[in-house]
Amino acid sequence: MYETHYYTIHKACPCKIGEEAVRKAIKLFHNSSDIAIFANEMEQQRIIGKRIWYDENENAIFITKIYACDSGGGCPENKTLIGERCHCDHYNHSREKQPMYYCKCGAEFYRPMFAPLFGESVLIEPYKTILAGDDECILAIRIDKLEGR
Repeated sequence: MYETHYYTIHKACPCKIGEEAVRKAIKLFHNSSDIAIFANEMEQQRIIGKRIWYDENENAIFITKIYACDSGGGCPENKTLIGERCHCDHYNHSREKQPMYYCKCGAEFYRPMFAPLFGESVLIEPYKTILAGDDECILAIRIDKLEGR
């Protein structure tokens, strides 16, 4: 169900990361001496997300998403955490928790930014999600190896 649901939603999802943000990230990456510095610069320059950092123990970059209500989205009639913080038009009207795999599409939103840096096989996955009952959405970009470094 995980793969089927993701591809069904992803093909219909109108969300797309901005090309300018992708260009800035690629430039920062190539000008950074390591991943921690890259993540720190991404956060300092507010390229994307509410917070971004690198965790060496997990070998992953983590991104805390900006709340939908803080970026012009959300579902105004649903005054729950889901309605005010979830970006997904398919679920932000819900008042019920959903399995975390429903947020795979939200994680894949970041693929155009990180696949050029870490390869097409980079794993981008939900780590914590509002839909699953957390207070915020955090996504993980799992880094196995760096292409071109």
